[in-house]
Amino acid sequence: MEYWKRVLGRESDPDGRPVKPLREPAVEIEEPISLAECKKALRDLKQTASGPDGVSWSSVKSLGPGWLQYLFNSILACGYPTKSFKNSRTVLIPKTEKPSDPGEFRPLAIASVFGRVFHRILASRLGVWAPLGASQRAFQVNPAKCSTLAIIWDGKNKRWLHDAKGQFKFRGSTLPALGVEESYKYLGLQYGSKGKLKTGLELLKGMLRELKEAPLKPQQRVFLLRTNILPKIMYYLVNGRVHQYTLRECDKCVRRFLREVLHLPHDTPVSAFHACAKDGGLDIDCFESLVPMYKWQKLVSLEEVPDNLVRDLSQLPAIRKRFQLKGAQTSFNNRAEYRMFWKNKLLDNLDGFGLGEAADVPQVHSWVTDGSSLLTGEMYIKCLKIRWNVWPTAARASRGRRQAPLCDAGCRQIEGLGHILQQCNRTWDKRGARHDRIVEFVGSQVERRGFNVIKEKSFATPRGHRRPDLIIYNKDRVWIADVTICADRGAGPMALARDNKIKYYTDEDLATEVAKVAGPGAQSVVGLVWNWRGCCEKKTDEWLKKMGVPIESRRLASVRVLEGSVWCAEVFRKRTGINFAQVGGRNRSE
Repeated sequence: MEYWKRVLGRESDPDGRPVKPLREPAVEIEEPISLAECKKALRDLKQTASGPDGVSWSSVKSLGPGWLQYLFNSILACGYPTKSFKNSRTVLIPKTEKPSDPGEFRPLAIASVFGRVFHRILASRLGVWAPLGASQRAFQVNPAKCSTLAIIWDGKNKRWLHDAKGQFKFRGSTLPALGVEESYKYLGLQYGSKGKLKTGLELLKGMLRELKEAPLKPQQRVFLLRTNILPKIMYYLVNGRVHQYTLRECDKCVRRFLREVLHLPHDTPVSAFHACAKDGGLDIDCFESLVPMYKWQKLVSLEEVPDNLVRDLSQLPAIRKRFQLKGAQTSFNNRAEYRMFWKNKLLDNLDGFGLGEAADVPQVHSWVTDGSSLLTGEMYIKCLKIRWNVWPTAARASRGRRQAPLCDAGCRQIEGLGHILQQCNRTWDKRGARHDRIVEFVGSQVERRGFNVIKEKSFATPRGHRRPDLIIYNKDRVWIADVTICADRGAGPMALARDNKIKYYTDEDLATEVAKVAGPGAQSVVGLVWNWRGCCEKKTDEWLKKMGVPIESRRLASVRVLEGSVWCAEVFRKRTGINFAQVGGRNRSE
């Protein structure tokens, strides 16, 4: 505390420049803030930490420019900022790997996001009239924090030497020279006398080792890998020299780590890791695909700078060679092409084919990557196995053989995951429990929004007609809703299952019975459809949204479908019952 009191309490160095009037007072600085300025400030606002008030950057963005314009102009009219704008929390960022002195930390003050947006607007106005002074504290040189690196060329012996003697002085103080084994950090990369010290692969292995040893849940490991480790390594690889082999090894290292912490089989599709979560994957960046693209984009950006010298340098063959990688398997112009490539790879795979409709309702798949505690670690892993069709089954184990074995429950069907979760005799009760759980969940959600709900067993239907799962009504409308958990894309689109439900329950006799219990409101039939992989049918999601069900609850419905599928798969593995009536005395291979 004494150190920081001395540093932060010191008066700023005086600016000895003579003050000359440059222009008349700029009253434009105090003019009311326009809606366009608020829109630009929100557009430029990137993901950032919240201040002491706890308001996140996403919350500020969701308010919209009109609300911010009203707030900021109120502050300008009062001529005094709110108290929250003046409070900040200070965090200390280490400058070295193992800091041992207070001076080896960099203080960073984090203010309210509202205040930062407000100050950004004012700063953009001031920047037009008042250029920054060189004597500002943030731009001062502190000799105690500086060091030098000198390389001497020995032309006679055709070698270079490291000069460990301090030869440079600043304000009467000799700047210390770096040793041969010492390094410095420049733009996030560690450099020494031999150039960049660590390769991206070495850095990645160390980070993955620490992440694996940390006491975290699997979904938390995935979250930290995506949001912390991979962006750091990506920056390291894009801004340094790298070979295609290194990128390939980095990708293998990441996939090996994920197979270990998620207990996935070795033949899990590579595309399942790299495809976007909205398309059914884990949304893990592929270095071999993205680093060449980012390097090329960096080179293109150099060609567009206004400085003629920089543009000329970017055309030199030696410079262009630094930004291009030989042997790149794929080349993409943007992130959208990259996403489409891995999506197609996943859907072309036998295990990922059934995820073709996942992108129709992308918001329900955020549980895969957000690291939330929605699931236990064990259930998270099992849900991923169901989602990717890598759950151990006889059909999967027999791949590459001449004939896949039939289900040993006597179903006379190949023992694949789709059969176990939709047709097998052993899992019929758990499939019913999975269905009933979703019916109960949907009913409770719409009931909370003020609708009246009648469950299946609470009303009579015409003879020979099956009861719908739910009757939902208010004073004006009546919805006849029925839930279906259908097979995946291989058995047809989910829209077909929805249309079949609507066709079945569009019946005059049924409508008469429903009117007796729900009133004479306008009736419509709704089919609510999910598949066993947890994908939600598009119109199902739209109807739930129209009924006021929030996205968190719609996501939870998809997760509960997956949990039910996990229970079905586990029951099949534990039970040994056989339907001899269907087997007919035949053995399993027949």
